[in-house]
Amino acid sequence: MAAACFTHPIDLIKVHLQTSTTRKRALQTAREIVREAGIPGLYRGLSAALLRQGTYTMARFAAYDVAKDALQRRRRKQQQQQANGAGRNRLGGVQVGLATLVSGVAGGVVGNPAEILNVRMQNDQTLPPHQRRNYRSAAHGLVSMVRDEGPRALAIGLGPSLVRATLASASQFVSYDVLKARLLAAGYPDSPPVHFAASFMAGLVATTVCSPVDVVKSRTMAALRRHPSETTRSGHSPSMYRAFASIYRAEGLRAFFKGWLPSYARLCPQLVLTFLIYEQLRKYYFSRFSTVP
Repeated sequence: MAAACFTHPIDLIKVHLQTSTTRKRALQTAREIVREAGIPGLYRGLSAALLRQGTYTMARFAAYDVAKDALQRRRRKQQQQQANGAGRNRLGGVQVGLATLVSGVAGGVVGNPAEILNVRMQNDQTLPPHQRRNYRSAAHGLVSMVRDEGPRALAIGLGPSLVRATLASASQFVSYDVLKARLLAAGYPDSPPVHFAASFMAGLVATTVCSPVDVVKSRTMAALRRHPSETTRSGHSPSMYRAFASIYRAEGLRAFFKGWLPSYARLCPQLVLTFLIYEQLRKYYFSRFSTVP
């Protein structure tokens, strides 16, 4: 959550760029936000961002670590049943893929309502005054969304959200684990500098991999849906494939990488801070509560 507070203005600019159908630069967008709403405008939707961090991000990290630990215990048990317990304890590609899939699904499902609020509150400023939702906080937004659009509105954009969460888990966790393992194998100690270097590079991989789906997700969630008849009760949101095709036909391939620079500028420090804190908490937890021998 501390990382989300630090990077929120960059995330706000990223969402503005992703939901815009015209070409804009990050600095131009930032100036427009400050000119209209002042410096506090850069922190619009912070409550939703904190809710998202407390649901989506925590669910992904917890599910990945629990799944990976369970798979390692299972692998260790299988090795012990073999002659002299020989073999490696490192997970194979299938096991790592399964752990990231579990992580992505958990994060996507748990964090989707907060993700919708985060996008909508950040994008509200770009709409004409009579079309703005004017959510005062994340709690007010949740109540308003369910009241005006029905409970199924909480699942708007769930498809791209699940895909993005799975890609984020795979690109962040796997690249981080691989880079960290390479640094440790090269003789560097398991310390904050190693965690910093691995998370810095993981941010580059994750930003590039997730950008196309992130654009589709942001536009799907930011789309105006005021009444139940405009949502999933009698009408369906466009499929993810149709959304991809529509954006490609109208704006070309470059549209899928709108906001890439602010995305990386947001994700990189956020990942660095998150993994640094995560590693310390992980060491504390497993040193005191782990039952693995």
